[in-house]
Amino acid sequence: MGKFKKGDVLWGTERKFQEAWHPIVYISGPSEAPVAVVLTSEGGVSCNVPLHNIYRDNDPSHFIDHLIQKMAEWGPYEKFATLKQEDLELIERHMANKQSITWFEYQEYSRNGCPEHPKH
Repeated sequence: MGKFKKGDVLWGTERKFQEAWHPIVYISGPSEAPVAVVLTSEGGVSCNVPLHNIYRDNDPSHFIDHLIQKMAEWGPYEKFATLKQEDLELIERHMANKQSITWFEYQEYSRNGCPEHPKH
């Protein structure tokens, strides 16, 4: 059993842009390479869904509506917050029946706009 619980908000220690730049919300998997959703303050992106609460830097919080397998070499991961129940429930509704992909697969998948979340 891992050291994290579903809804824990984590930072990876390798914080370069193509690594653990954004915080993540732990969903499942090993603590070294968690399956998670990525938190961002960026709205206006078709895959980004707003959360009810703010989790860092007084910026609005959103999550990327894809289940991402994070890389072990971007850790170790450390907990810095816990999602409020209403935000965890929102994420769980969006993640129902989704399969995880790596961050690199997500970037390729959404390169020309996400086919799952077209802009309106």
